[in-house]
Amino acid sequence: MPKSNPSKPQKPYPDFPLTAHLNGQWCKKIRGKVHFFGVWSDPIAARDKYLDERDDLQAGRTPNRLSHKGKPTTADLVNAFLHRSDARVKAGELSPLSWNDYRIIGAMIVDNLGRTSDPEKLRPVDFATFRSTIAHGYSPSRISKVVATTRMMIKWAFESELIDRMPRFGPDFMVSSKKQMRLHRAQQGKKLLNAEEIQQLLDTADKKWKAIILLCVNGGLGNSDISRLTLSDVSGEWMDLPRGKTGVDRRIPLWTETRDAIADAIPARPVPKPGSEQVVFLSKHGSPMIVHREDGKKTDLTIEGFRRLTKAAGIHRDRKGLYWLRHTFQTIGDGAGDPMATSHIMGHIDSSMAGQYREQIDDSRLLKVTNHVHSWLFKTVKDGE
Repeated sequence: MPKSNPSKPQKPYPDFPLTAHLNGQWCKKIRGKVHFFGVWSDPIAARDKYLDERDDLQAGRTPNRLSHKGKPTTADLVNAFLHRSDARVKAGELSPLSWNDYRIIGAMIVDNLGRTSDPEKLRPVDFATFRSTIAHGYSPSRISKVVATTRMMIKWAFESELIDRMPRFGPDFMVSSKKQMRLHRAQQGKKLLNAEEIQQLLDTADKKWKAIILLCVNGGLGNSDISRLTLSDVSGEWMDLPRGKTGVDRRIPLWTETRDAIADAIPARPVPKPGSEQVVFLSKHGSPMIVHREDGKKTDLTIEGFRRLTKAAGIHRDRKGLYWLRHTFQTIGDGAGDPMATSHIMGHIDSSMAGQYREQIDDSRLLKVTNHVHSWLFKTVKDGE
């Protein structure tokens, strides 16, 4: 027998401005959109929140959602930042992956600095203790990301007039030093595959993965690049593909081997799901290989797929990933003697004054880089060498 909807409560007094919604909250339709202000059990608090936000909502402005609570807590600050970041995701200004990382770091901030603490009264010792706590379980680069994001959230709250003064972070709440980054990288080992290992991957791979491997070592493509490639991107001898992370334009000459592998892979694609008809590389269910979910997390089939391929090819290296091929392209490509052309293919940002004026790099320079990598990968090894 289907469950009946709960009975909506009566308004606490005749001219109560809000309406009871079936989701258990009091609501009001303003400018064509329904806004919620609080649960049925506390109509007066819901009314006060409505009165506090009404003018902003009627004017089409985003209300200060902390004002009805009085002085904001650290948790309020984090939630307000995430709310604003969610709006940026919907506007296409921020990736869902970045939002999810903000959410994870926000939880760390609340856990370490106190959910109900006053952000204006946080002291340098509080931030130093926070950093010491995360230093035991995270890499130097992750520590730097947590420190930088924490500073960014608090600065955003100050500039958004959610708090009246900035707390002092102190001298110890700093990003990791370059020395710490170098030492950690040395401990991790080189993220580099040699030509023989890449040939093993190509010999073992199916049609899809052969094309993926060649694209990554031909042009320094990463996981996200592979997932978003469309049929039009790979239709010619050159590939013009802005890097998704930076938006920097890239122009990549494709080897004959790469173009042939793509031509073999496309007819072998699974039946695409609606919306994925133009995507080159699909999962067995017809979806892109990387899918960003509504909760900000993502499913990345390029990671597990590459691990299975390396295992089948007999390449036993710790912490190996598809991104190693991007490291390999950069390392070998630099041997061509034109790091500017290599960086252009990689999609790196050139923040120098010359980079602001440079509109393009001659195709011959780009070909020199990819031809150098091609010679390295497909060279003929003579007996005794």
